[in-house]
Amino acid sequence: MTGLRWYPLDMNPGDLALARKLAARAAEVALRYFRHPLNVQLKPDGTEVTDADLAVEACLLDALAHDRPDDAILSEERGQIGQARRTWLLDPIDGTSLFAEGRPRHWGTHIALQVDEQIVLGVITRPVAGHCWWATKGGGAHRGLLQSSTSDQVLRVSKTPRLPESSVVFWAESADERRRRDLLQAEANLVEPTMDCILEVAAGELDLAICGASSPWDLAPGAILVEEAGGRFTDPAGGRRLDMGEGWYSNGLVHDAASSIAAHGR
Repeated sequence: MTGLRWYPLDMNPGDLALARKLAARAAEVALRYFRHPLNVQLKPDGTEVTDADLAVEACLLDALAHDRPDDAILSEERGQIGQARRTWLLDPIDGTSLFAEGRPRHWGTHIALQVDEQIVLGVITRPVAGHCWWATKGGGAHRGLLQSSTSDQVLRVSKTPRLPESSVVFWAESADERRRRDLLQAEANLVEPTMDCILEVAAGELDLAICGASSPWDLAPGAILVEEAGGRFTDPAGGRRLDMGEGWYSNGLVHDAASSIAAHGR
C-alpha cells in the first residue's frame, strides 16, 4: 500500500452509517466468544489469531460484499480482496492477545475507508464498555455508544505546546525503536503504553503516541481520528504512508520537536 495523497473525495453519504453498523455487529460477534474457550493459533509472524478473529472478519466481509460489492477490502486475516478506488481496511479484533486472556479493556475492531489513498473514515470500538470512536473527513472526531448514532463527545487534541511538558507513549520493540525512545525520554515525559493511546491523543489526554509494529489496518482509523480532532498523523519519515510499520499521532504542536530528536537515534 502506498502513501496517503489528497484527492477529491468519493464518499457515499451512507458510508459512516454502514461503518457504525459494521462496528456494532462486530462487537456482538466478538462478545459471543469473549471469556469462552478459544481456538488460538500462531500466525507466521508470531502473532495470535483465534476463531473469534475469523468469525468477526467473516461477518464484516459478508456485510461489505452485500452493501459495497464494488469496493476493495484489505483485512488482517484475509489480506487484499479486489482492487478499486475505494478500499475498506479491517482489523477484526485489534488486541487479540488481550481478548484471548479475557481482559475487558484495550481491544476492539478497527474499520477505515480509503478513497484514492486518502483515509476518509475511521471507526474504533471497545465492545465490553460499549463505546465507539469515529471520524470522517471534515466531519470531526467523536465518541459515543456503540448502539447509538449520536455523539456524546466531540474530541479535541491537547494544547500542550512544548515537548518537555508533554506526555508521550512510545511502543518500542526493536533496538532502533528503543534507541529513539531513550532519546525522547530525556526530553519528554514517557508514560506506560496501552492499546488506547491513539484514542487518548484524540481526546487530549496524551500529547504524542508513537506506535511501532503496526500494519495499515492498525494505523488508518487512528490517523483520521487524531487529524479530525485537530492533531497530526505521520509515518516515521514525516510522510503519510501506512505501510512503514510505524505511526506518529500527536496534538501537532510537539510533533516536529519529537521527530527531530528521534531522528538522531536512527
